[in-house]
Amino acid sequence: MSLWPHVRLPVAIALLWACGVTAADDPRDPIAGGDIPVKVMTLTEYGAAAAPRFSGRVEAGETAALAFRVAGQLGKLNVSMGDRVREGDVLAELDATDYELNVEAKAAEFELASLGADRATALFRKNLISEDQFDTAQTLMLTSQAQLEQAEEQLSFCKLIAPFSGDIAFTYAMPSEVLAANQPVLTLQDSTRLDVHFNLPPQYQPLINAAEKATFTAMFDLLPGVQLRADYKEVSLQPDPDTNSYPMTLTLSRPENFTPRPGMSVKVSMSHPSLFTGSWILPEEALFERAGQAAHVWRIDRDSMTIRKTRIVLDARGAVVSGLQPGDQVVAAGVGRLREGQQVRAWVREGGV
Repeated sequence: MSLWPHVRLPVAIALLWACGVTAADDPRDPIAGGDIPVKVMTLTEYGAAAAPRFSGRVEAGETAALAFRVAGQLGKLNVSMGDRVREGDVLAELDATDYELNVEAKAAEFELASLGADRATALFRKNLISEDQFDTAQTLMLTSQAQLEQAEEQLSFCKLIAPFSGDIAFTYAMPSEVLAANQPVLTLQDSTRLDVHFNLPPQYQPLINAAEKATFTAMFDLLPGVQLRADYKEVSLQPDPDTNSYPMTLTLSRPENFTPRPGMSVKVSMSHPSLFTGSWILPEEALFERAGQAAHVWRIDRDSMTIRKTRIVLDARGAVVSGLQPGDQVVAAGVGRLREGQQVRAWVREGGV
């Protein structure tokens, strides 16, 4: 029976030292940093395959939470979640009884004030009343008119009108429920124009404002083979602290015979002439020992998964001119903690994402 399993740790270390090898010299030793997970970037073949793709999500181009501007009891809710409505449609109505009575009362007051103003005018022309009495009658009429107009406006607020065409995303109230002024009743979303949100890696950010700007297309799993043109809308100048990428928004028209819903996943493809010139733009985190247009990267040997220090040459825009070939794999981040000949493995997020 072998005695090796019973050798104590100090003896094992002594034997290792006697052979002239230390733990730090063994590239496979995980304690020394060998066989560690790294983020891997594969250099694609030149051509269409070089177009980068990103995962995104769909949001409605315009969303509005609608509410009555006056308080009251909800009389009618004319829509349900998922309904398609047009601009100008009546979506909900309050019980307008109190507001109608108020209009009638203000109308009667205005009519009485108008008669008083007319009578005061006739008497003033005959010098039978003073100018102050005449002015008081005119002021009372104008005040009553303003109160009537205000009452009529409040009555008009008893109907909730669609400000644009779209879909009812949510409803928050039921008929007979008493609502406060400005209490949300429903949410309306315009799905004719859709927003696509995704994160743009920093190496592609300069292409957004280049002389020849990058273009984008969007693809849905439920529309295989269909590429939809997506227009640039906005990009944040502040990178996401978790991913070091820039939140970006595109906009696209709703495709025919298909209605993407907010929250759906979408794939975004980016196109730019610089991506099809037989060169690659590596992330700054992949470069080390950079001097002018020259730099080094860790190239991964596919068979042994060991890394080799490889010198590359970059052009003025940071694209690789020489030193790498299509199909090569390089370490994309964390290069400062690695060394020549070390064995690595591709890092995968938990859950495989």
